[in-house]
Amino acid sequence: MSRSSSVMRPLPALCLQLRMVMRLLQAYRSDSRGVTAVIFALSSMVLIGMVGAGIDYGRLNVLRSQAQSATDAGVIAGGNTLKLAHQDTQSVTGVIERTIRANARFNPGAAATIQISISSDRSTVTASVQETVPLVFGKVFGFKAGAISVHSQATLVGKTRLCVLVLDPASKGALTVQNNASITASQCSVYSDSSDPNGFMMKDQASINATSICSAGGSQVSTKASGWTTPKTGCPALADPLASNPPPTSSGCTYTNVNVTVAQTLNPGTYCNGLHIASGAIATLSPGVYIIDSGPLNVDNNATLTGSYVGIFLKNQQATLNFAPQSVIDLSAPKSGQMAGLLIFEDPTAPIGREHKISSGNARQLLGTIYIPQGKLTVDAQGSVADLSAYTVIVARQLNVANTADLTMNAMYAQSDVPVPKGVGDIGGNILITQ
Repeated sequence: MSRSSSVMRPLPALCLQLRMVMRLLQAYRSDSRGVTAVIFALSSMVLIGMVGAGIDYGRLNVLRSQAQSATDAGVIAGGNTLKLAHQDTQSVTGVIERTIRANARFNPGAAATIQISISSDRSTVTASVQETVPLVFGKVFGFKAGAISVHSQATLVGKTRLCVLVLDPASKGALTVQNNASITASQCSVYSDSSDPNGFMMKDQASINATSICSAGGSQVSTKASGWTTPKTGCPALADPLASNPPPTSSGCTYTNVNVTVAQTLNPGTYCNGLHIASGAIATLSPGVYIIDSGPLNVDNNATLTGSYVGIFLKNQQATLNFAPQSVIDLSAPKSGQMAGLLIFEDPTAPIGREHKISSGNARQLLGTIYIPQGKLTVDAQGSVADLSAYTVIVARQLNVANTADLTMNAMYAQSDVPVPKGVGDIGGNILITQ
């Protein structure tokens, strides 16, 4: 009984519940359209939210990819700037940021920050980009923005060499190679700072064979020669790497109006009114610094100028350089002292544009750095120039290589005890993305 009672007692309640279910089913049957509409509306909102989230997510991925590519490009550009010359940190940082912003195409409504660092040994550049992007669909569900964060690091590996740098910032043909002339720089780089569309020119039968040729502006290449290196354009202008070198000082004339007509050994000092080596003469320079003041250094045809560990400073407006076509020149720069590594040094206060000429067909040893920050250096010899030097570096406002000259820029630094001035020579390497 007790079991029956326990079973029977719930029957009235169960029947009541069944009747209520039946009424609900009847109500649903009579008003199914309204319920369906509500269910469809709710489902549509979820579906739209999912589609919108997918669109926002896809857009963030595209922007993240663009930001990563731009950041990679930025650190590579910064590494190349660091590699080619010892520029100040601010200049390298500026190149990196400009490159990133030019390539990232940041959303106008986005907040983007760029953080850049350069290692203390100047071998690694790092950039991080954070961008907050407004969401189109996410804000409907309370998500107003999405965050993008990318990071890139480039490291200099190995070494490259800068052996020609032309400083003129804006002239056409600031670096020109013409006629049947050539520059052979297979171990180092050639660079022009001129922003002119034709700042670098290679024409006629001329050629350059270099590790790289880079022009801050454009290039005009019309040569009929073959086998030359293709120039890169739009490179960042490089600061003068030797600008901080102080020029030698003098307190008066050591010698005046010196005209060498026979075989003669000369001593360091200040040569006022210039120095003239006449035809048939042989002038041997003892080691030291020679200040050519208020007059030219002229070496005539059939004259010879030789000297080991000598530095020549061209002081004041009239102090120009002229090595005649049939002269013999054999010089190496000091290995120590104020002009260590500097073979020829033009006065930084000299007027812009004066011409210095190496026309000698027998100037095969010019060991060291030729620094002409204000003038134009013309190399128009018939034959090889500097090819017997362990290394030669030229930093000039303008450089014109013409006639049949083959200006050879060796970079065998270990084969000489003459040091390479800081800022040129070994100053970088290949750029690798390491993060």
